[in-house]
Amino acid sequence: MNGVPSTPEGGPDLPRIAVDRLIDRGHWNGYQKRVLAICTAAVLLDGMDNQILGFAMPALMAEWHLPRESFVPVVVGGLLIMSLGSGLGGWLGDRAGRRPALISAVGVFGLTTAASVLADNLPMLAFCRFISTLALGAALPNATALVSEFSPASRRNLAVSLTMMSVVLGGLVGGALSAWLLPTYGWRMLFGSAGILTLVVTAAMMALLPESPRFLVHRPRRRRELDRMLRAAGFDLPPRYHLELPTALAVVGGGMSLFRPPLLIDTLALSAAFLFGLLGNYLVFNWGPTMLTAVGYDLAVSSLGLGAFNLGGIVGALIGSLLMDRLGPRVPILVMAAAGTACALWAGQLLSGGLHPTALVVAGFAATGVFMSGLQVMLFSLAVSAFPASIRAQGIGVSLSIGRIGAVAGSGMGAMIVAAGIGPFFAVVGFSCFAIGLAVLAVRAKAGR
Repeated sequence: MNGVPSTPEGGPDLPRIAVDRLIDRGHWNGYQKRVLAICTAAVLLDGMDNQILGFAMPALMAEWHLPRESFVPVVVGGLLIMSLGSGLGGWLGDRAGRRPALISAVGVFGLTTAASVLADNLPMLAFCRFISTLALGAALPNATALVSEFSPASRRNLAVSLTMMSVVLGGLVGGALSAWLLPTYGWRMLFGSAGILTLVVTAAMMALLPESPRFLVHRPRRRRELDRMLRAAGFDLPPRYHLELPTALAVVGGGMSLFRPPLLIDTLALSAAFLFGLLGNYLVFNWGPTMLTAVGYDLAVSSLGLGAFNLGGIVGALIGSLLMDRLGPRVPILVMAAAGTACALWAGQLLSGGLHPTALVVAGFAATGVFMSGLQVMLFSLAVSAFPASIRAQGIGVSLSIGRIGAVAGSGMGAMIVAAGIGPFFAVVGFSCFAIGLAVLAVRAKAGR
C-alpha cells in the first residue's frame, strides 16, 4: 500500500492529509501554473471560435449573396444552444470529471470548426455552428472549476480571472487572424486554421492535463491516480497516510440542491448577475461599432472603440482579481458595479451631442470596458466560491446557462437601443452594471467571502 492514501479506518497511527488544506495553503507551483496555462489556451480558443462567424460574415455574405438578416437565426440559435451546453457541460464535469468534459468540449468545437470549410450553403454552416456552440458552452464551466480547484486560496481569484480573460483575448486573436487570412485566403482558411489549432491544443490537453484533485478525492477507485498527481505536483506527502474526506463537498441531492435552500438564492442571484453582465457585454460586442457608425463615425473609429472596450476589460479584470485575492470577490465586485454605473453614464454624456475626437471615443469605451467587461470576468470567481466542489461545475454551468438569456437579449434588442441614440445605449450598459451589484448583494455573505 506504499504511496496509496487510505481512509481513516485504514490505521489510526497514519498521518492525516486533507487535500483541500494541502492545496489552499500551499505555494502556487509550476505544475499548477501548467494547468492554468493549458486551460487558458483552451478558453482563448473558445473565445476565438465564439466570434469567428462574426469575423467571416462579410465574406460569407458576398460569396453566397445573402443579406445580413439571413445570419440572425444562426447567431441567436447559437447563443441559445450555447446556454444548453453550459448546463450540460457542468453536469458532465461533476459526474465524469472536469478533465474529460473539458477535453471533449474543446475537441468537438475544434472538429466542427474545421468541418465548416466543407459547407456550401448556410444550412450546412449553421449545422456545424450549432454543434460547435454546444461544445463552446460546455467548456467554460469545466475550465473554471479545474483552474480554481488546482489553485491555492491566495491565488485562486487571479487564476480564474486570467483564465476567463482569455475569452476576450481569443476575440482579439481571432480579429488579428481574420485580418491576415480573410483578404487573401478567404473564410474557409480562417475556419480551417482555427479548427486545426484547436485540435492541436486538444492533443496537448490529452497528454498534459490532469484531473482535478478535489474531484478525485471522492473517487475511492482512483486513489492511486490522486496520489501520483499530488506527488507529481510537488506536494510533500508521507509514504502512507489517511485521506480526510471533506464533508463540505458532499451535497445531498447533487445538482438538484442548486434549486433548493440554501443554494437556491445563490443560484438565482448569480444567474441574474451573469444575465446582466452578458446583456451589457453582448450589446457592446454586437452593436457598439454599428452605433458609432450610425452617429457618423467611420469604420476605423468603430473598430478602435470596440478594441478599447476589450482591452479595458482585461485591465479591469486584472485589477479586480488582485483586489479579490485580498478582500474576497464580494466587495470588489460591488465597488466595480457602482463605478461602472457611473462610468457608463459619464461616457453616454461625454459622447452625446455630435461627433467628438477619436481619443474621447476610445477613452469612453475603454473606461466602460474596465468595469462592464471586467465585472463579467470577476463573476466567475464569485461563482467558484459560492458552490461546493462536488457540484461546482454544475453551479457555474447552470448560472451561466440562465445568464446567457442576457446575451440573447443584448443581441436582439441592439437595433432598437442603437436607434434611441448613444446616450440611451450607454444608459443600458450602466443599468447592467447596477443590476449586477444588486444581484451580488443577494449572494450569501459566506459564499461571497
